[in-house]
Amino acid sequence: MKIDITHNDLQQTKDHIFFIVGTSRSGSTLFQSMLSSHSKVVVPPETHYFHSKAVVDQAFERAQDKEQFCRGLIDFWYAHKTRMRDLGLDKQEVLQHAENLKLWSPIQLYILHLTMYRKERGKEILGEKTPLHILHIDEIMDAFPKARIISMFRDPRAASYSEIKAYFGSPSVLVTTGRWKRYVNIHFERAESLPRDSYMMMRYWELIQNTEEKLREVSELLDIAYEPQMLEYYKRDEKGFAKGETEWKKGTLKPLQKDKNKEWREGLENWQVALIENRAGHFLTKMGYEQSTEPLPFLKKWFFAGVDMMRSLWSTVTNSRDEGYHEPQDFVKAYNG
Repeated sequence: MKIDITHNDLQQTKDHIFFIVGTSRSGSTLFQSMLSSHSKVVVPPETHYFHSKAVVDQAFERAQDKEQFCRGLIDFWYAHKTRMRDLGLDKQEVLQHAENLKLWSPIQLYILHLTMYRKERGKEILGEKTPLHILHIDEIMDAFPKARIISMFRDPRAASYSEIKAYFGSPSVLVTTGRWKRYVNIHFERAESLPRDSYMMMRYWELIQNTEEKLREVSELLDIAYEPQMLEYYKRDEKGFAKGETEWKKGTLKPLQKDKNKEWREGLENWQVALIENRAGHFLTKMGYEQSTEPLPFLKKWFFAGVDMMRSLWSTVTNSRDEGYHEPQDFVKAYNG
C-alpha cells in the first residue's frame, strides 16, 4: 500500500473536517481552489455522500452480512461512474485499509476515503464541498459533531445564468431560483441554531471583491494561519475536480475575474430577470441584492413562466442534462433484488 492509515488518522479527519454547502454555481469551486492552496488544507471533488446516506444506511441496517454489504458498496463505487470514484483512489488499497481497520459501515468507508485523499496529499485538514449537502446539515453534524459549515451563495440572477450555461444545470430560472430561495431560508435557520464558531456564510461577490479579508475570516474559522498563496490558487497542482469537469471549472485555473458576477446582465432576457426577482421575493434584498427591473404584467408573467417551465420539462423528458452518474440507490436496488 502507498500510505499508512490508522484509527488516529480517521479521527484527525473527523475532528477537523469542514463542509462547503450552498447553492450550485455560486463560486464553491473557486473557493475550494483557494483553500486547497493552503499548506494544511485539501478539498476533494464533490462526493454527494449525504444525499444518499439515509437510503444506504437503511439497507445496511437490514443487511444480514454487514461486511459483505460494504464490500458490495465499494465494488459499486468503483465499477461505475460515481462520485466516490471521482476521488481517484485505488480500490484495492481502499479494501485493504477497510480490512485492516475493520471499517465495515458506510460512514466508516466514507471517512476512510476522505482520509486516504487527505493523507495522499500530505494535508492535515479536509474540506468536503458538495453544495447540495445544505439539505443535510443535521446528518452532517450527527456524524461529525466538530464540523464547521460554510454556506456559499450568489446573486440568484448570476447563479441562474451560470446554471443555464452549464450543460448539467437546469435551464429554468424558476427552478434554480426556487432552489436558491429554499437554501437561503435554510441558511437563516442555521445561522440562528448553530454556534458562530461552527457556521459562516460566504457570498460570491464578497469572495471576489474582498478576497484576502474573506480568506482571513475563513482561516480563523478553521483555526489555521492565513497563507498568501491562497490568492494564487490558479498555480495549484491539486485541481480538486473530476477529470470530466474541466470544461466548466477551468475558470479556477485563471486569476480572479472580478466582472464574472455581472455576466447575467447581458446573458439573461429581461423576462427571465423579472421572473427571478419575483420568485426570490424578499430574500433578494435580505441577502443584500438589489432589484434591477420592473415586475412583469400579470398575463406576461404567466406566459413567460410557461415558457420557462417548458424548458425544464423538455430537459427532463429528453434527459439532456444528465451527468451520467450512478447513484447509491442503484446499488441498494440491486442488493435488495
